[in-house]
Amino acid sequence: MFPRRAGFTTRASCLLAAGLTAIACGLLLGEVDLVRAGVLGAAVPLIAAVVVHRSRLQIANQRSVEPRQIGAGETVTVHLVITNRSRLRTGTMMLEDQLPDRLPGRARFVLDSLGGHEARTVSYRVPGLARGVYRTGPLRVRLTDPFRMIDLSRAFTSTDEFVVAPVVEQLPPIDPPRTDDVGDSAGSHSVGIHGADDQSTREYRIGDDLRKIHWRSSARTGQLMVRQEERPWRGQSTILLDLRAAAHTTARDTTPLTDPRQASSLEWAVSAAASIGARFLRTGRETGLLCDPSGERLRFGDGNRLAVHLAGVRELGSPDLLPMAGPLRTAARDSALVAVLGRLDPVTLRTLADAHPRGRSSPALALLLDVDTWVEPSLRADGRPVVAAAAVLRNSGWRVAVVRCGDSIGEAWQLLLAGTTAGRPDAVLR
Repeated sequence: MFPRRAGFTTRASCLLAAGLTAIACGLLLGEVDLVRAGVLGAAVPLIAAVVVHRSRLQIANQRSVEPRQIGAGETVTVHLVITNRSRLRTGTMMLEDQLPDRLPGRARFVLDSLGGHEARTVSYRVPGLARGVYRTGPLRVRLTDPFRMIDLSRAFTSTDEFVVAPVVEQLPPIDPPRTDDVGDSAGSHSVGIHGADDQSTREYRIGDDLRKIHWRSSARTGQLMVRQEERPWRGQSTILLDLRAAAHTTARDTTPLTDPRQASSLEWAVSAAASIGARFLRTGRETGLLCDPSGERLRFGDGNRLAVHLAGVRELGSPDLLPMAGPLRTAARDSALVAVLGRLDPVTLRTLADAHPRGRSSPALALLLDVDTWVEPSLRADGRPVVAAAAVLRNSGWRVAVVRCGDSIGEAWQLLLAGTTAGRPDAVLR
């Protein structure tokens, strides 16, 4: 707690001034009774100040937030427990709690006097906020003596944090096809002394299970070869999230919108990444996230950790995805790649086209946002750059769904994956 600060109230100042004036007039006029009245008037606020400082009132505060993690647009409740640790009764208190930075002002309450060792709980609700990490507090307390002569102010240092995660939709139970390139086709993978990416084999021995014969190696070496070990394989998936500021836009009029995804293409993209990642993690896939220009692939073990991380991501100033070219090629080669993309410039488009390895049995997947529709929802896709960008990606082996403002993530996901097993990588959302 910071040091307390005390001062005379307006009532005390007036009474003190009147008392000193009465004393001065009484001395000049020789009126003893007037001097006595002046001394009494001046003594009252001074005595109140001494009583307040010597009473050593101890005000304690405990705070909590429920819940600590919510979705965008939901509300949280802040609970403040004010305790009087002194045996003396307090005066009326004014509580002021600092609201999150995106909300102006403070939460203010008037609390009646507390008896000795009495505790009282005050709660208030923080309205729905956009995705992010927020902090409430610290709390400031102003209290007075019973005669309202002294104004005492104290400030606490404790604060509370809560997370507003992106909206996570329950996606249809459809997953990207498993690929032979990453060992997912049969739900198992050969593992030997060199790890999960090497098919370690040895010569066939009498008594070996014929089902373990590795026919490709046998044809190459001219003798029967068997796998040394086989164990279940967890499919790997990578989500590319385009956070470039130049790739996204915001609606012109956002006041009547309750869903942040309708106000900003970036919020739609972040929500899509969180929803797809949660779907992958529920099915047991090892899920990574590419969103930083450094190219670091972040791995997550559950959807909650992924949502908390995505709650704090912000737009990046990088003009294109060229710094991520290497990690993109690695992710496309070693895992099922799903990209959530905004507006594509020529350099980024070329980077994505070069990232997908040719000859794979399954295409990489891309949700391509028609960003201009967040500004003008009535725009048609015909003849616009988003159509040309989608065509370039498809010709490079990607499967693309073009998404417009107002489209649901579940619908986009379902139509993106529709027909992949039939080898039709050209389905689009609209």
